Amino acid sequence: MEQDQEELVSLIFGDHPPENWKDNPEFALYLSELGSFSVDRISSEPERVAGELHHLQQQTRDLAASNYKTFIQTSNCSKEIFQEFANTEQHLEKLIEKLPDFTEKCSQFQTVAGDISRHRRLTSLTLAKHTSLLEVLELPQLMETVVRNQHYEEALQLHSYVTKLCKKQPQVKILDDIATAVTASMRLMLQQLLGQLRAPVQLPQCLKVISFLRRMDVFGETELRLKFLQARETWLNSVVAGVPKDDPYLHLTRTMEVLRVHLFDIVTQYRSIFSDDVDHLIGVGVENHFDNRLLFTSWLSKKVQEFLKIIASDLDSGINSFESILGQAMYFGLSFSRVGFDFRPLLAPIFLKAIEKQFIGKLDSPAALKNISESLASIEFSRLPNSPPPLPLNHESATPPLALLDFPPLAHTTNAILTSLNEIRLVCPLSLASLVTTTVQGLLITLTTTLLDYQSALGTGWSDADQNGFTQMCIATQNLLLPYLQTALHAIFPPTQLQTVTGLARHDLVTEGIGALDKEKIMEPLKAFLPVVEHVPIIEATKEGTDYVKERMGEISVALDSSEKEESNEPSVDTPVNETFNTSGSVVTEELTTAMNEVKIDVVSAEADPLKEGTDVEVKDEIEPETAEQVLND
Repeated sequence: MEQDQEELVSLIFGDHPPENWKDNPEFALYLSELGSFSVDRISSEPERVAGELHHLQQQTRDLAASNYKTFIQTSNCSKEIFQEFANTEQHLEKLIEKLPDFTEKCSQFQTVAGDISRHRRLTSLTLAKHTSLLEVLELPQLMETVVRNQHYEEALQLHSYVTKLCKKQPQVKILDDIATAVTASMRLMLQQLLGQLRAPVQLPQCLKVISFLRRMDVFGETELRLKFLQARETWLNSVVAGVPKDDPYLHLTRTMEVLRVHLFDIVTQYRSIFSDDVDHLIGVGVENHFDNRLLFTSWLSKKVQEFLKIIASDLDSGINSFESILGQAMYFGLSFSRVGFDFRPLLAPIFLKAIEKQFIGKLDSPAALKNISESLASIEFSRLPNSPPPLPLNHESATPPLALLDFPPLAHTTNAILTSLNEIRLVCPLSLASLVTTTVQGLLITLTTTLLDYQSALGTGWSDADQNGFTQMCIATQNLLLPYLQTALHAIFPPTQLQTVTGLARHDLVTEGIGALDKEKIMEPLKAFLPVVEHVPIIEATKEGTDYVKERMGEISVALDSSEKEESNEPSVDTPVNETFNTSGSVVTEELTTAMNEVKIDVVSAEADPLKEGTDVEVKDEIEPETAEQVLND
């Protein structure tokens, strides 16, 4: 259909059809009518259309001529309408430009109005809740007051209340400020509680303090235990530091007493407050756990080590009496066995070292050798008496043989060794037997070597009497000095105990040099001056031995009298001892008896100087075998 219309339009109008003819329904209707005309009608249709066009044009001209005024007014009106529309368009453009500013101003006004309304509402609400708000605002001041007055229960309640308020109203900033102030007061409370633990405090108060700390929830279980131990340690250290340090002995005894009492109290408090059940294991990893019991054990071990350092330091400062110190220290260690921390084995090495140091210091080999050399330089060998027979094998007397008075070098040596042995005899452990024996044997070897050197240097000018006197001194060294010193060593280190502890036989102890002197090695330098030993029957010590000593003492007195007469111009010096020998007469029986019981040997020279100043050996108490069994042997 449309194709037919297009062909028809092309036939009628050629290549220049009217524009938009397809959109004009009247044009399409005319085409359809034109298709229904006959040939004659179609032939006459151009003329009809031209006539009708002319007629319409004529009517238009007539209408324009008759209504020209209307057309002019319509034109003017259209012009004015166009101008008004242009002005309206300009005003609308200006309005559109100013609309964003107007919208912004309206938004600002709305915001200001809303703020004013909200502030008014809040002000009204604040006025209505003034009393409650004032109470909340005064919470920091109230918190500080109760903390400073140590009302910790009320302080914890206030802190809990403030925490709940902050959780309910997290957007209120003033509550954050209040919570900050309350937290500062809680820190002050924490410092006060820890300060109470750093002061003298009893178990009930400790329980309260730890209860408050747990409720504060600032420390975990392990941290709380650590803080408790740190605080109590601070107080304990301050108490220990307050002990006077002028006298090492008093400082050590007082420190042991303080530590024993207060450290035991701390242990009791800790075990009463904190449970050591396995349930209190705090996980520090997936598989690893920390046992809080190790914390307390480590702390207690640390305090014991500090105490051991104090003991070692004070013992090195020059304490001479170990008996009471050792007893008190062992009691201290034993008392801690009730809490499963008996540290007495740790004390043994410290006292062992101190006893060893004291023994070596008291023996003072250089000073002893100096005294021996001086006595050798002043002795007259020609006036030395014959050496008495050897001491019996069962000789157990703690008193040195008085015959040693005739041989000053041997007396000096005896005094030096006895002085050192008496210093340690009450506390000497069996473990020092080898060292003591070696040290004493070393001094005796030095003695014999010194005697040999002296004889080698001056023996060429000696007379037969001097040679005989030197020989008698060598015999006295073998017969008197060595047996007596061996007896002294057995008194401190009983062979039976040494055999029990070491598991060695008696001859093995002699071979190893444990508690037994090697006499052959000692006498090796003087072997050439010793006579051939003949076997003699052992004679028991009886009253005749005492009479022999009395006779010897009488001979010494006669020798002193003759020396005083021969050299009356030389002044005499009395030896400062309890009982001295009178140079003007013989010694009476009572004086001899007293001299027998004295524990100090007076070295009396029988040379030109009647009473030359000798070396005194103090044996404060009689050496008894049972005194060697001391706590350290455990």
